[in-house]
Amino acid sequence: MFDPVAETEDVGQKPISPRLESLENARIGLFDNGKPAAEPALAVIGERLQDRYPDVEIVTYAVEHLNRLKNDDVLDQIGSWADDETDACIGAIGDCGSCTKFLVYGVNAIERSGTPAVGLIDSGFALDWEMNSRDLGRPLRQHSVPEYSEVTDIERVRERITDEDIDELVARLTTPRTEEELGDGDR
Repeated sequence: MFDPVAETEDVGQKPISPRLESLENARIGLFDNGKPAAEPALAVIGERLQDRYPDVEIVTYAVEHLNRLKNDDVLDQIGSWADDETDACIGAIGDCGSCTKFLVYGVNAIERSGTPAVGLIDSGFALDWEMNSRDLGRPLRQHSVPEYSEVTDIERVRERITDEDIDELVARLTTPRTEEELGDGDR
């Protein structure tokens, strides 16, 4: 009888970056995955963060084309941007499906740089986020919002991304790491 389950090596878990104590005076990076709906979502997030934290600095990075996130050089550039220009980052998915995987790649590159990051995703793709994070060996943080991923009208985005969503994004950037998030070497 053939067992269809592949045998794999047990990959050690890598830690996520230490979280910030606060977003006060922070440089927050907004990472755009290259799809049309990411830009208005990040614009709304940036507006709301600046309303709450008047001295926060918002810096952006937009991928020219989603499929370039497969490229190690682009991932290295994303990590360098995060390391050089930000204290924490929020990435957003525009569209859905495989875009979630590519956002995981980008957020992982940011985390690898030592910068705390969180992904904003469509709730229908939370399992994709979890599975792709696990494949990279890092329990990346995300926040899911219902059915926004293909909305490009900024007024509709303002209606869909609530103050509670901003609260959750801030919490994911400031709440200390869990045991699992410390990885194998930091416990």
